Amino acid sequence: MIALILTLLSLSFFCPSLSFSAWTPLIVSGDFDGIKADVLTVSGGILAVLLVIVGVGLLIRILGR
Repeated sequence: MIALILTLLSLSFFCPSLSFSAWTPLIVSGDFDGIKADVLTVSGGILAVLLVIVGVGLLIRILGR
């Protein structure tokens, strides 16, 4: 009797029942929204630093004359 119960439990472990939920993909485009935001933030920061450097360079050139 115990052997029968253990056999049924092991079969249910190795052969699980079918899932009735809908299929969902592992990767969706929404997973990359954070990376997109980070790239936009970094590129905006780099452009801001370049703008400050160019502005300081122009001030030095104008005041140096």
